Amino acid sequence: MFFFFAALIIAIACSAITIKTLVGYSDLRLAYKILISVLIILGWFAVSIIHVLGLLDIRNQGIYVLLSHIIYGLMGFVFVLFIMIMMRDIIWYSIYGIAKLCGKSGWHIHPKNLSLLSKANTIVVIFSVLISIYGFYQGYKLPKVKEAFVYSDKISNNLRIAQISDLHITRATPLNRIRQIVNQVNMLNPDVIVLTGDTIDDNVVLLDEHLAALKELSAPFGVYTIMGNHEFYNDIYASKRELENNNMKFLFNGGVHVGNSNIFIAGIPDLTTMYERVNLWRTLNQSKKDDYKILLSHTPVIIDSLSKGLVDMVLSGHTHGGQIFPFHLLVKQANQYLAGEYNVNGTYLYVSRGAGTWGPTMRLFAPSDIVIINLLKK
Repeated sequence: MFFFFAALIIAIACSAITIKTLVGYSDLRLAYKILISVLIILGWFAVSIIHVLGLLDIRNQGIYVLLSHIIYGLMGFVFVLFIMIMMRDIIWYSIYGIAKLCGKSGWHIHPKNLSLLSKANTIVVIFSVLISIYGFYQGYKLPKVKEAFVYSDKISNNLRIAQISDLHITRATPLNRIRQIVNQVNMLNPDVIVLTGDTIDDNVVLLDEHLAALKELSAPFGVYTIMGNHEFYNDIYASKRELENNNMKFLFNGGVHVGNSNIFIAGIPDLTTMYERVNLWRTLNQSKKDDYKILLSHTPVIIDSLSKGLVDMVLSGHTHGGQIFPFHLLVKQANQYLAGEYNVNGTYLYVSRGAGTWGPTMRLFAPSDIVIINLLKK
């Protein structure tokens, strides 16, 4: 509930600021002002609008998919536009303030000069369009393959792990993209594949074709998955059932040994939505003292609550690496571990940026990834 009201307040405030700055001081015709204002509001309220559309009984799913792409596309654009406006005004007022201190200020550089503001708005809109196009290009690109090498004298056999995180599969996710990612992972020849949460982000009963494509993931020692916060939002138990029906092992406070090795892979539910259900004792209960223990946790901050030596490796996602700059700064504050490799109290942590996107299919300075962890005998 808190998240809902916070998002509502942010959407209202950002809509008001963007509309006021772009059309409040312009001499545009009223019809154009109304049109621009409506588009801005649609963008800022995209999440709520798509949620309502998802609840409606829309017979033609193609219409839902089209509206989803358009409205989320507006969301990405208005966010970039808002950031550009803020950056411009900070720079503009700073320059004017310095000029005033130096006794060289004038109406020709005043931020309230309507003629100059109109031109500045036009430039900002053009730059926002170009940046958004680049962001959508980055969002639709296939994930980069990141490779990490971890050495340990505890392991009995080398292991090649493929980590896929945050696919955020919805009805609007292009089916061909899922197939391409599956082929991309299979061609990397992993020994085991792990999906570290937020695989499903929609009503799972509407994703039969997507899950059938995901079912083609193949590794000699199996495919394992855990829940993220978005599985929780979309009926965790239905997601668990459908994923297991598609040849995946769902790890919920439990773990397994990989083949005949001493490598133990375990998984817990999402920390942010099911904190009270996380049971590390039960999760690791089947492991042995000398096992190399790998914990799958959608949220990386779990590592701060692990005692030294409890597990050897943690694989996480959730952050998207910020997805759209400057969200990096907020995500870093909320999670501490943004993306990539970390060593925390002797435990190896890898945080994937994810192979998909949430909201707009856009990424800025946070490219999507698929991670290959090469676990090698020291």
